[in-house]
Amino acid sequence: MAQVSWQQQRAPVIRAALLAIACTLSLQPIFAGALVFLREHTDLPAVMRHVAQAYDDGVLAQDEKPRQFLHRFGQQFIECTALQITIDDQPDPVRAALMPQLHSLYVDPCRELLGNARGIATDERTDYSRYWQGYRAYLWPALEHLSLAGVRALNAVLLLLAVVYFHRCLRLSLGATAAGVMLAALLCLTDLWRMWRFTPQVLPMLLILAGSGAFARLYAARRAPLLAVALAAVFGAVFNFVDFLINPPMMPMLLAFVVLATDAPGRTYDSRRDVIDALWLPALVAGAWMGAYLLTWAVKWLIAMQLSADPGHTAVGILDQIRLRLYGAEAGTKVWIIPMLPTAKMLIQCCIAVGIIPFALLAARVVRIARSTAGAFDRRKFLVLASPLLVSVLWFEALSNHTQTHSHFTYRSAAAAIGVVLAAALLSLGRTPTLRELLRPGAPAPGAGSMASGAGAGRPD
Repeated sequence: MAQVSWQQQRAPVIRAALLAIACTLSLQPIFAGALVFLREHTDLPAVMRHVAQAYDDGVLAQDEKPRQFLHRFGQQFIECTALQITIDDQPDPVRAALMPQLHSLYVDPCRELLGNARGIATDERTDYSRYWQGYRAYLWPALEHLSLAGVRALNAVLLLLAVVYFHRCLRLSLGATAAGVMLAALLCLTDLWRMWRFTPQVLPMLLILAGSGAFARLYAARRAPLLAVALAAVFGAVFNFVDFLINPPMMPMLLAFVVLATDAPGRTYDSRRDVIDALWLPALVAGAWMGAYLLTWAVKWLIAMQLSADPGHTAVGILDQIRLRLYGAEAGTKVWIIPMLPTAKMLIQCCIAVGIIPFALLAARVVRIARSTAGAFDRRKFLVLASPLLVSVLWFEALSNHTQTHSHFTYRSAAAAIGVVLAAALLSLGRTPTLRELLRPGAPAPGAGSMASGAGAGRPD
């Protein structure tokens, strides 16, 4: 692909930005309409019965320790909160869809959820309209017809399919070796293998994996900047719709890396102009995703204030939450607002994952290959390809309180960033080693003499 300079793309960039805004705004009435329609056509008593039955079946527990071991551990608190919002029985479907409430004071969600599911009346309310809570578009029909255990089994199937699709599509941009390393980072350094039990976390991850895979496939086939930016904006908006502030930086980081890796063959990074020409489109893609994500949130806040009986009070509550998640501290918690501390905590969290030992061996092998082929390793190219990790770092630092308070799930974006770094290292070699060369115990690293000269040589797969 011929290199396209920033100067040649100023007008297309403006068109791409306008298209991204148009795509994002056009999705907002669809989000609102879908929630209202599904809420109106959901048999809510059936949903409540299935939630209550989950306690009898040992899938949920008031003390967050379900009787069934398979459903124990993990973020029970978030799951119970989401289920409480899902069974909000306000009679007006518009308010139930767009102004969801917890029918409790939000002190002990898993205990409070059982009373809600059994229909025990209460005047206690906690407003939770600052999120779209779009995961209900999945939970309402699913829990109407399936038990909670059945929904979680469906989650597992969908997650497995998304992982397979993600890997197959990523090979188109990265090749088999780098794509395998990326997948290993997610499987070894995160709880992806057990996430299926918690629907509010499954849906964003499904979008990250399947969406990034679809983006990689389309960009590899079309190389169309306008399409890439528009698609990134759509994904950012949809992610906000279903997200519970779980792992927002992961997807824009992956999309930017896909663009860089796909365009890397044939590119040079010898001058400042070369670097700018390589980075402008990935930066625009990541910016379109994040801009659409923030714009979708802003629209939801406006809707919440418009429908609120006291718009000023609602606005103050939203602003208080924003300040808290950026740099605040909740009562009874210890959060140090120190630069780079959130990022350091995320990396430490990755290091205590169950798959750290096999992944450490894999990472050591990548480092060994890069060091043994110093003459073929393009450091400048590596720095450019690894630059999308800054998306996650900036998010961690900007939302310092949220990052540290919820480190047990926010760390997943750091694991993906580690995968980006290792994949970038492999793609910065004169010839990317095959999976056999990378994984075979005792196999010598491909020597510099066997490497194709120059950066961006063709991949063997």
